[in-house]
Amino acid sequence: MYKYFDAHCHYSYLKKKYEGYLIAAVSMDYQSAMDTLSLKSENVLVGVGIHPWRVHEEDLTRVLSLISKADFVGEVGLDYRFAKAPKELQIKYFEEQIKAGEGKLINVHALDAWEDAFNILVKNDVKSAIFHWYTGPINLLKDIESAGYFISINPSVSFQKKHQNVLKNADLKNVLTESDGGYEYRGKLLEPSDIPNAISFMSNFLGIEEYKLVRIISNNFFKAYGINPVNN
Repeated sequence: MYKYFDAHCHYSYLKKKYEGYLIAAVSMDYQSAMDTLSLKSENVLVGVGIHPWRVHEEDLTRVLSLISKADFVGEVGLDYRFAKAPKELQIKYFEEQIKAGEGKLINVHALDAWEDAFNILVKNDVKSAIFHWYTGPINLLKDIESAGYFISINPSVSFQKKHQNVLKNADLKNVLTESDGGYEYRGKLLEPSDIPNAISFMSNFLGIEEYKLVRIISNNFFKAYGINPVNN
């Protein structure tokens, strides 16, 4: 039924139909969380959370109250490069959202904070997590894999050397694809429809046939989000 899988997309900013895609729609704040929840459908999973860029201006309590309605928690995490909130407040928001989403997958943003985010997930006994657009330390990949967590590869892999190095060193059983759709990167609005080109690049880069790569990624997506593939 689905050919492509988008593990991290700001779908509320796009609101277009993407036939043949299974999309995990993330939120940034209360308003986008409300919008995202309203977009749940057969091919759209919905996530609720406060992005670290919004921690300094968002009320944690009213977003926590929405998490029970979501399929997963996200986009949440830490950002030590761009976020305006102090680290301590970012960590508080991250941990509180993890606790409110007990048992749910955590979709993580962790720019320049990969190890701290990983340690917080482990400390809080999180069983399933995705490190989106992973560009972190190569030596942390083994820990992420050992914990049963996943990383997502973005279309930027076609030109971002750091991301290519991650792909080269990652175990495919822990790799997902994402678009980060709705986000504009280097002058281009990203969309789920960018994923086929990313798959093609990954296939050539890794020397694996596209259909095999898609099958691996689909199995990973179902595992990460706790979906029974028989019904999809």
